[in-house]
Amino acid sequence: MMPLLLSPLAQIIFSAIAVLCYVACAFRILCFDHLYKQSCLFRLFAAILIGAFLAQSLHIIFIKDPVTIWDAVLAMFLAMFIFRSKGNVVSMLRSTP
Repeated sequence: MMPLLLSPLAQIIFSAIAVLCYVACAFRILCFDHLYKQSCLFRLFAAILIGAFLAQSLHIIFIKDPVTIWDAVLAMFLAMFIFRSKGNVVSMLRSTP
C-alpha cells in the first residue's frame, strides 16, 4: 500500500496549493497601491518577485515536477508573509514594523 504523502492524489493537492499560493503572492504584490512611490530598486525587486512566483507556478503546471508537502508549506508561509505585509515590498525588507 502506497503512503498518503507519496500518492498521486496527494501530489496533485500539494501542486494545486503551491500554484494557488504562488499566483496569489504575485498578484498581491502586483496590486499594491503605492508601488509607483517606491524607489527604482524596490520596484525592480518587486518585479523580480512577481516574475519568480509566476515562473515557479508555470514550472509546476507544465513541467510537472513532483511537489512535496514541504514545497506547499513554504508556499503557504510565503503567501502569509506577503499578505501580512499587504504586498509592500519595502515593509517585507524592513526589520521594524
